[in-house]
Amino acid sequence: MPQHLFAETLLTPGLGGCFLWRFQNHGRGLLDVVDRESPVYGALSQAINRFENTVFELALNKPSLIEWANSQEDLQDAADRRELRLGGAHVFQQSIELFQGMQMMITREEDPVRLSAIHHNIGDVMGFIGQRSGSVHFLEQASLSYEQSLELRTQDKMPLEWAQTTYNLGLVIQAIGILEDDNRMLKQAHQTFTQAATQLPRATAAEDWSGALCSLGTVLYQLGVQRRGARTLEQSLVAYRNALGERTQEKNRFAWAITQNNLAAAMQGLGEHEEDIGSLEASIPAYEAALKVLTADTVPLVWAMVTANRASALYALAAESDYLDMAETAVSEFDRLSELFNGTEYIDYQTKVAERKQQATELVASLQV
Repeated sequence: MPQHLFAETLLTPGLGGCFLWRFQNHGRGLLDVVDRESPVYGALSQAINRFENTVFELALNKPSLIEWANSQEDLQDAADRRELRLGGAHVFQQSIELFQGMQMMITREEDPVRLSAIHHNIGDVMGFIGQRSGSVHFLEQASLSYEQSLELRTQDKMPLEWAQTTYNLGLVIQAIGILEDDNRMLKQAHQTFTQAATQLPRATAAEDWSGALCSLGTVLYQLGVQRRGARTLEQSLVAYRNALGERTQEKNRFAWAITQNNLAAAMQGLGEHEEDIGSLEASIPAYEAALKVLTADTVPLVWAMVTANRASALYALAAESDYLDMAETAVSEFDRLSELFNGTEYIDYQTKVAERKQQATELVASLQV
């Protein structure tokens, strides 16, 4: 299993931004170096569970992790989980001190394997806080911790652990690149994911391998959209399709659905860039396949994002092909999303939906002439 606390990117061309969702239950490795008899073990285990299935937008300088947790009365989480998640935030911040104290008590000569795991765990928690608070400082500290771990987790002595830590390093580099709009960092994340995917054995670590490929596909998409590069978007499609060879709906339905959405976004990006009706048409059933799993009843906020993606693809296809009925469907979908966000704290999303609805309405008017 991949050993990290990070959320995975859900591409959202329909509403923009970088939307993340932690659904993986991949934080159990954080407990491996903690004494099971310690009260910290139970508290940290509960904190990991409490932060499962949480969604958020990656944006600079949000409130601290604790303030973020205390503000989460949204479409995704029941109100009675608010205090539980607030307590979990405290535990994560306290766990950094615990791991740093353990780090000071072990030398590389005495137990390099355990010390490398502690460095890795510090990176996980630092990166976790950095993702949610939008703090580049915490993400940079996570990067330093992973690099310390990699001094001990060498490729020749610990190849699987090396690849897992390298993958996590790529995740925090990617987050910094997105937050700072830095293509250089995104290119570095691309190189790092490639190194990790090359060394992760598909036969024995299929979930790690497919996760690395999905992250590779995401950073290629982000680079392709920013640089307006068709070839980079095509490489993104290849990465997602290869990942789906392991990320099946039977093995992990949420992972499969998120990858379907991201594959569709890459198709849509390529279709818009190349004015390619075929790519735009292919994106719509992929979005619809994702929506069969990501339903409004189970994950309403995720459902809203994928629905907005589908509506934006319908709008793009209608603009390229002059399909009036598709343009009208896009208006209807954006109108439904506007009603959903109305009265919630998601003011930015409500504004973006209104803008997209207006664009689609204008397209309808032009096609009716």
